[in-house]
Amino acid sequence: MSTAVLEFNDQALLIKTQDGELFSEPGFALHSDQGIITGLEARQQAWLQPQNIYRQYWRQLNQSKLDNDHQWARHHADIAFAQLKNLAAKAGSPEQLILSVPATFDDQQLSLLLGLISAIPATVVAIVDTALADCLSLEDDVHGHEKPEKHTLHVDLHMHQLVVSQISFEHKNLRIKAHQIIPDIGAAAIYNALAGHIRDLSIKNYRFDPLHTSEGEQAIYNLLPDWIMRFGNASEYSLTLPSPRGDISLVVRKRDIETLLETRLQGLTRLIKKISPNDITYSHNSKLLSTLNPELCSARELSETQGIDNCLSSYEYLLQQSGDLHRITSLKQTQNNSGRRKSDIAPPAPATHLFYQGRAWPLNEPLSITIDGKRLNVTQLVDNNAALVLSICRGELNVIHLDSDRLIQLPNTTEPGEELFIGDHRLQLIEVFND
Repeated sequence: MSTAVLEFNDQALLIKTQDGELFSEPGFALHSDQGIITGLEARQQAWLQPQNIYRQYWRQLNQSKLDNDHQWARHHADIAFAQLKNLAAKAGSPEQLILSVPATFDDQQLSLLLGLISAIPATVVAIVDTALADCLSLEDDVHGHEKPEKHTLHVDLHMHQLVVSQISFEHKNLRIKAHQIIPDIGAAAIYNALAGHIRDLSIKNYRFDPLHTSEGEQAIYNLLPDWIMRFGNASEYSLTLPSPRGDISLVVRKRDIETLLETRLQGLTRLIKKISPNDITYSHNSKLLSTLNPELCSARELSETQGIDNCLSSYEYLLQQSGDLHRITSLKQTQNNSGRRKSDIAPPAPATHLFYQGRAWPLNEPLSITIDGKRLNVTQLVDNNAALVLSICRGELNVIHLDSDRLIQLPNTTEPGEELFIGDHRLQLIEVFND
């Protein structure tokens, strides 16, 4: 039977099949004359048609009647069902599903969710707490030596709230000790604060309010997710906005953003200081926090599919624990329950430099690569007119700008030896040792 893992985070719901196909949708839904449209297409209309947009149906998953009478939806459960059906169809309608669910779902919501999935139809074979799924492969140190006891704080940012989970590793037992949900920290609130900051800069410099019209709002919010990730190690970033008088340019300083968000993130920073964990683990959806807050940038960041891949590789073991289909919040670690043996070799360190025609440039700061005729130039700055601007931040390739009109092939990983191509030019990632 075909199997897939479905992970619930309304910033990006993920579904991955056992064949490796991955699909994602943000938790936005548009009620149209033709039906319910979900995902990115709905988000791109969210500020143009706010009266027809729903974005809290996962946080408020219930069957309470909606305020407005709509042809296709009576309640939030109908909207959630539309997105579930769409995701399942994209993934080839898997017969079996493993669910990775956050602590935000209470038992009543989880029961409703199981009913919706059965109507797709699909069979749920295991339910795993998202924090547990993310940390399944983190129980030992990189040399495979079991630690007597270790604690990590797992941070998972959702659209309207933040879930912080205390996880302990003790004698090969992995369990969630406690959850805390912080409702006033969510991606939507952070985006709103940033949009307000950009508006204030625009009014100050040009006497123009880009949020005055729905088209201007939509343009800003379309830019924000990608713009934030491009900050990387840069201290400032240039932003171009359309206006009735033509495009305008704004310089947004990272320090101003950090100050803007400092009070909003106090709930998280206070919790971290109070618990004092051995380390902090951030889900991929929490990259927004570590990118914009210098106090959090040293935390471990997980890949987009870390939890899903852990569930797929632990499929047989999870089935053994799911006889009564309960939410799994603890597991007994065994040597092979992850479907693979641990290696005594640490993963390769990321590249430190970009090598081209006998010269190497450090990648800890942004590099801009421009093309002048047949000549390629590399400079250590952020040039938004370049073909490509990139850096390596915490082991991940950070693409700050990319000219979509150019033929550019990026490397699959940041390991030394990987190559990237810009047209006919070949550049290589290398590691430089400083003795």
